Amino acid sequence: MRRIRAYVPSVSSNQISGTILIIIVAISFAANSTLGKLSYDYGASPLSVLTYRTILAAIAVLVIQKISNSSILLPPKIALVSIFVGVLLATYSYGLMASIEHIPVALAVLIFYLYPVFTSLGAWILGQEKMTLKLWVCIIVAFFGLSITLGGGSSLNLIGFCLALTAAVGITFVLLITNSILKGQDAKSISIYTTSSASVCFLLLDIVVGEFPLPSDNIGVVAFILSGLFYAFSIIGMFIGLSKIGAIKTSLFMNLEPVSSVFFGMIILDQFLSPIELMGAALVILAVSFASKDQVELKRPGQ
Repeated sequence: MRRIRAYVPSVSSNQISGTILIIIVAISFAANSTLGKLSYDYGASPLSVLTYRTILAAIAVLVIQKISNSSILLPPKIALVSIFVGVLLATYSYGLMASIEHIPVALAVLIFYLYPVFTSLGAWILGQEKMTLKLWVCIIVAFFGLSITLGGGSSLNLIGFCLALTAAVGITFVLLITNSILKGQDAKSISIYTTSSASVCFLLLDIVVGEFPLPSDNIGVVAFILSGLFYAFSIIGMFIGLSKIGAIKTSLFMNLEPVSSVFFGMIILDQFLSPIELMGAALVILAVSFASKDQVELKRPGQ
């Protein structure tokens, strides 16, 4: 009698290692935000944290590019667009990191993670993508979940909410520009231009403000240093992970960041969400996960 064997698709070691790496990257991004907030409590500011971590990330990507003997030069038009994207990167990064001064880290990251939904809407409006029934359902569920989260706890800080929302809108513009103009270019070279441009923006703001506050306690200093290291690692890990498992799986596993932010917020910052807030957050993450599956070409740059 002939034996019928079921076909089991093989999983390469690249896919396994890439998946593990992206999971670690998602957790690392969450740790970076949480430790940034902890450093605020000991005297640092969003601007000082952002300046340090962005310069560190720019240097890290530059070193990786040099080690791989790859050129960092881009065509003039692409270089100019990348520099402009760096200004947007500085804007949305400040929005996110400043928002956690006013609202819990988990809530700020959750609002920020509406960007796949906003990107779907923007791509549809610009004619870059088709809007499907699934995406409309995801959008409705995401905003319903967010409304539950925002209304399920204490009174909402409007400043923190607007800053986090600005961050989500900012990264949406970055992704739409990347999809329409920078598509097909070397991601690492673009990242060098964008992080360098953002670094210059933050340094200029430091000069205008006239201060660069650093933590005054050992705990704050450690949190400050680790925040930048986690961010730099996340940027490099993102590029490596994308090359191993692709944009679809990367975007899906990156939804572990808001989940990790809830966990880190509880154990490091003593920030707890109510059961209703957690239920709303779960709806948002679920909706964004399904929406992210359609964002094949829209890759997230440095957060």
